[in-house]
Amino acid sequence: MDFFQPEGSYRFSSDAVCTARYVCLAVLEEFQKKHIKRPYLIMDIGCGCGVIGILILQFFSELYPEYYPYLRVFGIEKEEELFLAAKYNAKLFGHEQKYTALQLDILDNKNISYVQNKVFEEIFLDTLPERQNKDGGVLKNPRLFDFVVTNPPWYRAETKLHSLSPLRNTALFGNESILQNFFEFGEKFLKKNANIVTVAKTACYMEFMQAMPKTIQITALQAVHKKIHQKAIFFILQGKYLSRAVFEILAPQIME
Repeated sequence: MDFFQPEGSYRFSSDAVCTARYVCLAVLEEFQKKHIKRPYLIMDIGCGCGVIGILILQFFSELYPEYYPYLRVFGIEKEEELFLAAKYNAKLFGHEQKYTALQLDILDNKNISYVQNKVFEEIFLDTLPERQNKDGGVLKNPRLFDFVVTNPPWYRAETKLHSLSPLRNTALFGNESILQNFFEFGEKFLKKNANIVTVAKTACYMEFMQAMPKTIQITALQAVHKKIHQKAIFFILQGKYLSRAVFEILAPQIME
């Protein structure tokens, strides 16, 4: 798949592809175990040009078309060039009816209700009266998502040389609170026992663990290796909202 990426932006790499693969298998397991026959909502925070969400949709459209009609992906992106690229790529690969890109800043609390309203508008509009009555006339519950995935900036501003491209810098570098901001935003949309998945270099493991909200129970860790006899280059971390699931160390992904 030849994705369009704006000139000067961060070029997606193996971490995004391996994360998409992980999410595909986790979502497939849920469909098969729970026999899901309803809209299944996935949020990608910091979606960039849409790679992870579109790869998920492509996987199901090609290999498990019986589940594809139930999938909806919402990509959250702050940068306008990347937001437009995500919309373009969704259309390029024929997923524009299943992929919605939203341009917003996750630090603005008003955007929680904005995302919620977009979901109702696009998916649950037919059930609006019932939902309003259930919430006392106010749409106040944003916990509509089954899965949140995010590939946030790993590096601190002082740790590496910066690029001349602002878009690339935004994708790579964050301040000390950036991980917590990403995870807390995603947590606000998760149903009970719904999943959040993230990815990072192995050196960032403790930072990622400490940034997870206390309402998220870490349930799985998977190391990703470039070659079978080499050290892991990054890890995929999975948690569940308000869950009592046990923690598992999964068999590693090998990129050979």
